[in-house]
Amino acid sequence: MTAATIAETLKQASQQLRAAQVPNDVLDAQTLLAEALGKDRTYLIVNFTQQLDDNLLARYQTLIQRRAAGEPLQYITGHQEFFGLEFEVTPDVLIPRPETEIIIEETIRLVQQAGIIEPIIVDVGTGSGCIAVTLAREIEKARVIACDISLAALQVARRNAARNLVEERVQFIESDLLAAFDEDDFADFIISNPPYVAANELPALQREVRDWEPHLALTDDGDGLSFYRRLLQDAPARLKPGGYLICEMGYTQSEAVLAMINPAVWEEPRLLDDLQGIPRTLVVRKSANPNASTETKPS
Repeated sequence: MTAATIAETLKQASQQLRAAQVPNDVLDAQTLLAEALGKDRTYLIVNFTQQLDDNLLARYQTLIQRRAAGEPLQYITGHQEFFGLEFEVTPDVLIPRPETEIIIEETIRLVQQAGIIEPIIVDVGTGSGCIAVTLAREIEKARVIACDISLAALQVARRNAARNLVEERVQFIESDLLAAFDEDDFADFIISNPPYVAANELPALQREVRDWEPHLALTDDGDGLSFYRRLLQDAPARLKPGGYLICEMGYTQSEAVLAMINPAVWEEPRLLDDLQGIPRTLVVRKSANPNASTETKPS
């Protein structure tokens, strides 16, 4: 880079990102320069005439090249905000997204509505731990169990629990969905943001997602619905009567997932919309009838 001031450096970097078809090129250029400087973005505005030395410019150019190649901003900086908390993210975990905050809000609402003082919450496929850690922070006496099939993801989630001061209140378990749990209806909530991208939809994803985020956390390599079938089948044996299953879904999956729900097992199915008005979250309640069948409907 030949630019010397913050303003000149940002202009050149944003042009480089734009040429590489990176969305939010100006914002990303600012974020990465702030990261390289160890400052916030406000610092860049206030000090736009500051001269930058060659060593810093070289480090910054490396960051810009990574972003231009499609690597997600969050993997470059190593962190992402979720529900007002800061989370470490690595290529071993999905990057937390705003629509997943719907799960947090709904769980808190249901806990308060039911007056459950010490809810037991199982976060299935915890990834970065954003759901488990946030619920442990927001619900003071909750017992949270975070499980994932990926040991690497669980390590990231443990660090995030420590970062957000709830490491004593979140238990981490290696598990393929609910396979590691006994069938003794112990949980008040089972929550999941499972892999829901269908194999035939992968090529159309943004390159940042398709080429960089963990394949295991994105897709079932099938129709994108297999994890809902398994959760609807296996969750009732782990949920208390009246307990809730809450799942995030893909943009086009709500009708298919609703069709799987067996009314002999589940009641009060609801869909929650994201900010664009698209159904993205399923909420179902286990029937209070202890004799209800645990078979799912054929789909």
